[in-house]
Amino acid sequence: MAKVLSKKVGPFALVISSPLPRAKETAQTIAGRLDAVEPGFLPEMGGVIGDRIFGEMRTLADWAEVLREREDARKFALDQLATWARVAMRVADNDRVLAVSHGGIIELPAITLAQRLRVPLDGASFGYCEGVVITYTKGVPAKIAAVRV
Repeated sequence: MAKVLSKKVGPFALVISSPLPRAKETAQTIAGRLDAVEPGFLPEMGGVIGDRIFGEMRTLADWAEVLREREDARKFALDQLATWARVAMRVADNDRVLAVSHGGIIELPAITLAQRLRVPLDGASFGYCEGVVITYTKGVPAKIAAVRV
């Protein structure tokens, strides 16, 4: 899937992933490189999404429902936005960032950020490649797109 995706997206000003080997390999396959590993993309999730991360979690609506239902999911998503703010400091206006992580770690803050800033969130489903392309303008995400085969 990542090889197919590599032909559809890019170029990127910054390519980052969680510290896990699968995420690093996926980022390298999609972008042809990995600029940095971001420990913030591998937080301790506890029960926030661990009980729903596999199986039924396929669409943005599924993830949005978790945010509506669970205070711990909302807190987790807001905490993740601090990681995204650190990433934003590393890129210029209209730069594109490829961030590769794992289900929920990307989806929950992406939806939260899109709702807070009224930023377009493209892609009805994140699928298994758990990638998000974020386009920044003046250090603020201007567009968030799910990348999926």
